[in-house]
Amino acid sequence: SLPDEYNIDRHGRALLRLDVKRREGTDLLLRLAEKADMLLEGFRPGVMERLGLGPETVLARNPALIYGRMTGFGQDGPLAGRAGHDITYLAYSGVLHAIGHADGRPVPPLNLVADYGGGAMMLIAGVLAALFQRSRTGKGDVIDAAMVDGASMLAVPLHALT
Repeated sequence: SLPDEYNIDRHGRALLRLDVKRREGTDLLLRLAEKADMLLEGFRPGVMERLGLGPETVLARNPALIYGRMTGFGQDGPLAGRAGHDITYLAYSGVLHAIGHADGRPVPPLNLVADYGGGAMMLIAGVLAALFQRSRTGKGDVIDAAMVDGASMLAVPLHALT
């Protein structure tokens, strides 16, 4: 972990670590969620439910909450429980094939396309839409962004060229 002065992800915010495998951590997270605008998680499907922190449980305590989930392959389907990394999602989406020289092997890219673009940016787009909806209805929502789906969507213009 980086020292605080070098950690650009935190933007000067305080960090609270919870052990959600212990009842005290779960209870505290539920109490915090009662007053929160959003909860974002990046576990594999079913983990938050097993911890007693799934969307149904949390939204019952705060119906206006935006519950954001980011996974590799989505919440269900044959690959949902499988682990992966940026390059895995790029390969499954067909994007990896388009990176590098046409007569050579694919070049492993930075973790920008699937992790940040396909996952984080798609999650942000969904959260923004849910925030807009909540401003009109007062109700929260569950947003699920799968990195492989987002990477595929970002590649539509590239696939259209072939």
